[in-house]
Amino acid sequence: MNSKKTILFSFIFLIAGVVAGYLYYLFVASSGYTETCSASVIVYNKNIQANFTLDFMYNREAKRGVISVSGGYMEDNKPTETIRRDVSYTWTENRHSYHFTSTMVNKVDSIETATDEVIATVLPDFYVYPNKEINYSIRPQGKNGFLFVIGKRPLFLCAR
Repeated sequence: MNSKKTILFSFIFLIAGVVAGYLYYLFVASSGYTETCSASVIVYNKNIQANFTLDFMYNREAKRGVISVSGGYMEDNKPTETIRRDVSYTWTENRHSYHFTSTMVNKVDSIETATDEVIATVLPDFYVYPNKEINYSIRPQGKNGFLFVIGKRPLFLCAR
């Protein structure tokens, strides 16, 4: 009798796990951003250093996404500002050339201490203001991610 209960409970937990996994899959698929990649970027400008993580979440079919920008800003090797914002964007593409347009910039006020003017000294306007544009050549790097390039200059590897 005890082994029958064990088998029954094991079967119930197995079914519950499969159902929970399927529901999670449906939730992720319905969120709209089905693919992601992340890049770590360090930018220097005179005596300023900014360390960023760019988390790209996007939907290829809808040609839209969100970039989560987070990091720190240092002046003379002393931390001075914190950056945390989400940049919503759309894009058009031609082969491996992508034209991104920022549609909304959502600043996380409880975390971000840097002003737009300060951020604009280390990041393109696309990441700072809505309705700004940037062009990237994005080259697949196998299953590992994408290389973002402007002209012939590689900027960062966005890893999956």
